[in-house]
Amino acid sequence: MRKHAIRLAILGVGLAAMPALAQGVPGNSPLNGGDRVAAQADRVGAQQVDALLVQAEQAARQGRLPLANELLERAETLALTRSTIAGTETTPMRDGPVARMAEARAAIARRDRAAAATLIAEAASLSRAQGL
Repeated sequence: MRKHAIRLAILGVGLAAMPALAQGVPGNSPLNGGDRVAAQADRVGAQQVDALLVQAEQAARQGRLPLANELLERAETLALTRSTIAGTETTPMRDGPVARMAEARAAIARRDRAAAATLIAEAASLSRAQGL
């Protein structure tokens, strides 16, 4: 009986400590701005697809590929969560600017700065044409 009470007490303390352990070290989590690249992207302050793509292109040309990738991901997210025409919301957007953004991220993964910058510029042009 005593062992059972001790086990329950240990389990209770462990469960009580879980939320604190899950939060990690303050200031060192990507979710709370601890990720340096995400913090840099936050400082860019752009909230539009076109502005994010312009900043991503500049970052790619400067060789700041992690920042370019982060800005591209943010632009792609904005493009994919755009307002859509009723009845087309289940149709994935796989061409146009989103396709160019995916190709640019692949170029960044290959460390091909020139191709990434060119693809980002194409994505920006297409996004402007579509009014994103």
